[in-house]
Amino acid sequence: MSDDNFLHLISRNIDEIRFRFLRILEFFGVFFVLFLITKVTYYNVLGHTIPFLSFDVYQNIGSQTILALAHHVLPSGTQLLVLKPTDGVAADIYMCIFLAVVVSMPYIIFHILRFLGPALHKNERELIRVILFPASFLFLAGSFMGVWVVTPALFRIFNDFNIGLGASPTMSVLSFTSFVLIYVLIFGVAFEVPVFMYGLTRARLVPASYWMRNWRWAVVISLIFGLIFSPGVLGVTMVLMALPMIALYFIGAYFSGRYEKLQALEEASKSVSESLQP
Repeated sequence: MSDDNFLHLISRNIDEIRFRFLRILEFFGVFFVLFLITKVTYYNVLGHTIPFLSFDVYQNIGSQTILALAHHVLPSGTQLLVLKPTDGVAADIYMCIFLAVVVSMPYIIFHILRFLGPALHKNERELIRVILFPASFLFLAGSFMGVWVVTPALFRIFNDFNIGLGASPTMSVLSFTSFVLIYVLIFGVAFEVPVFMYGLTRARLVPASYWMRNWRWAVVISLIFGLIFSPGVLGVTMVLMALPMIALYFIGAYFSGRYEKLQALEEASKSVSESLQP
């Protein structure tokens, strides 16, 4: 889709944009309010523990999620503190917004694709269809690694330094929530590397040979990523952090090359069939 087509699509469909934006906002708002005013309560029903939603503004799903993450991420004995009167409210709202966005994302993508669909070419629609599931899976995998593997180790190191200084292991609840959400987003986006590479190759912007020709730069950048975000200052942790990124790069290069080979075979077959026609 060219820039002119996109601008023309926007200018001609203001009403539809407003309609779809309001539908998305309503859907998001329902879940945001739900997470903000309810909590998950477990009841024993006929010997089975079943979760139910119950009304509770102060111990809502957002605060339950923060406490669950703190239990997993923070070292034993670390206390969450409220440094300002609004810190707890802000952290709770941030988490509820994040959860509502995650739950609403399929609905948001649906409306975006329904709006852009008529203006997209067939190959562009096919590209979106092909990469949608892998992109979602890789984002979730990266987010899981960031919050479940990297962040706990990182906080253990912070805790050791704090204890070495004779300081009490405490942390602001707002700082903790912001830190965890940032790491979730960073690792989720970082794991999108193969999708980004495949999309550029499929759009004929970057040939597959470029990825393999510049693999050394990918290794260097992955090591820098590991150096910045690894939980520690040891070279081993940096390498362990960089290995998944390097593997993802080569996976993206492989599928990019595979797509180009399939396209070349298809074009060759088409040219042969055309030459055989009388």
